[in-house]
Amino acid sequence: MRLAAGQQEAVEALKEVAAAVEREWDATHEHDEMVARIRQVLTNHELSVVYQPVYSLDDEHVIGFEALARFRHGSPDEWFASAAKVGLGKELELAAIRQALEGLPRLQPAYVAVNVSPDTILCGELTRVLRGMPGGRVVLELTEHSHVADYGALIEALAPLRAASVRVAVDDAGAGFASMRHVLRLHPDLIKLDASLIRGIEDDSSKRALTSAMFVFARETDSVLIAEGVETAAELAMLRSLDIKMVQGYLFARPMLLEKAAALIDTQSA
Repeated sequence: MRLAAGQQEAVEALKEVAAAVEREWDATHEHDEMVARIRQVLTNHELSVVYQPVYSLDDEHVIGFEALARFRHGSPDEWFASAAKVGLGKELELAAIRQALEGLPRLQPAYVAVNVSPDTILCGELTRVLRGMPGGRVVLELTEHSHVADYGALIEALAPLRAASVRVAVDDAGAGFASMRHVLRLHPDLIKLDASLIRGIEDDSSKRALTSAMFVFARETDSVLIAEGVETAAELAMLRSLDIKMVQGYLFARPMLLEKAAALIDTQSA
């Protein structure tokens, strides 16, 4: 039976409404499911932390560690992005930071660097988490992917932490415009050169020129430069020739559990 034009339009409209309702239900269901999964991670302690050493090239001793979150399934980037999407980003970040800083007593005198977003710095809870910590051994790392809507507010939130000797690092420098803007606005204590800039630097004059420029910038602004992602002896030799003093990468050590990191510190202290 053929429907009249008006009836056909009504049927099509109903179909569109039904499809919209189904899409909304799917989105709500997906949101609720992700919230439940993240709550499960937090409740069941399914988040763990590993530590990758940062070395001084003066004596090839470990001077610090970058703490990296790990999950039983899925990549950290996926988990943190999903958590941010459903409003649990700060909660998940703070859980990772708390766990990472539990390693401080075992890793003395090395510092521990934790990745943190501007939103988490601005929420105020981070100040409470860091209260009583040895500020000089804590570094807050902001990445290239950290969007900063208001640098003034971020600088103000960081001020009391920096007054307590907590240091600020900008990660992924050289990877894009955002990281360079972070460097210019935040005046970080540490500038971490992105692994993409270090990879094959011995064969790339442009990478060498940018690294040299960053070295001069760091010297003029009283920042310390760290080369990330060092994987080959040739890269290391070139970094030495460019007078880079701090490095991190698989050539030296992969991320490791706290027990192994503590043993590394104990060995070089013996």
